Amino acid sequence: MADQNNQVQLKNFNRRTVLGYIRRNGTATKAGLASVTGLTFMAIKKILAELQELNLIRDGQMESGGMGRKAVSYVINENYRYTIGIHINKFITGIALLNLRGQILAIERYSMDKEFENQNDFVTMLAEAVNRVIEKSGVKRDDILGIGVGAPGPLDCESGVILTPPNMPMLDYLPLKETLEGRTGFPVFLNKDTNVIAFAEYWYRNNRDCSNLAYVEVDMGIGSGIIIDGKLNVGANCIAGEFGHITIDLNGPLCNCGNRGCLEAMSSGIAVLRMLGEQLENQKDHPLYHKRNSLTIEDVFVMTDKKDLLTISILNRSAFYVGVAVSNLINTFDPEMIILGGILIQKYPMYFNIVQDVANQRKVKGAKENFMAVSVLRENAGVIGAGEIVTDHFFNQFVNEVFH
Repeated sequence: MADQNNQVQLKNFNRRTVLGYIRRNGTATKAGLASVTGLTFMAIKKILAELQELNLIRDGQMESGGMGRKAVSYVINENYRYTIGIHINKFITGIALLNLRGQILAIERYSMDKEFENQNDFVTMLAEAVNRVIEKSGVKRDDILGIGVGAPGPLDCESGVILTPPNMPMLDYLPLKETLEGRTGFPVFLNKDTNVIAFAEYWYRNNRDCSNLAYVEVDMGIGSGIIIDGKLNVGANCIAGEFGHITIDLNGPLCNCGNRGCLEAMSSGIAVLRMLGEQLENQKDHPLYHKRNSLTIEDVFVMTDKKDLLTISILNRSAFYVGVAVSNLINTFDPEMIILGGILIQKYPMYFNIVQDVANQRKVKGAKENFMAVSVLRENAGVIGAGEIVTDHFFNQFVNEVFH
């Protein structure tokens, strides 16, 4: 009996390997799969036939097989099932319905300007938005695998509780998994917002050979997500990647988390607004002097577009500290790829250049440069990554459930 169980486990491992390669690569041929997996051509042929029979994969385009021949390629059947991704942000919360290739079929965005009276109102908004995207997409509820949620940390991934996010106290100790499952009837998977964005960047970036990736979010807050060997590194207590709360200056400004000199207190959008407001107290002739106590991040970018040296110098200083922190990340983790995103990166192009230069100058000397790039998914990264959390769970569990 033990031998039979071992055989089943080995076969399921091979099936997951084949599915994983097709997902990661986007497309695959029998010969290509045999080459990368080490399985025989006949074993690959049998696995592909099983997956096709289940309708989980389908024929793709014909690919050149050498000697003028064309080989059939296989792709994931993107419409086999669907997911819902929710990305909760201080300013905008997005709710999207996606297929298994991360393509958005319907999306709703909600400005967080309005104050929710309580957590019940917030969860009600999410549940109603879920119903709306399902209705807009025309997808059957039975074909939806579940809901993935990316939310500000810290949080408890296992119990699905948002703990004490410094920049969104309205969410303190919200048992989101339990309440949203009760409102929608779908299983809910909760993870940190920057983790789900890292997952989106990993699955939907053109560089397919990268298995270790770090995503750094430089927004009103600062955070990161880390992928190791193709898997999210959430840490023992689900706080891995709290990049914004590494200490940059022991005697620095007080952070919302309660510590002093955190990267978030030195470089985030909130920190930029604080520093700008302080500087404006002594600059009565500055165009933003009258708004010094009610500044918005849009005010900052309006002034950088006008080449205002005060705002530019503050943003450049912010970028310098992020560059220092990224060099520490490289020296500790040495990822193949580092992706930077968030409003400061997207709205002020020089920011990325400074981070890159400072990080490379301060990392261990003699090592090759780590590839760094700006997020390509921009405002959709959060909902795509949240949906991918559900998709990943499905592909890892599905084979075990079907073949036993």
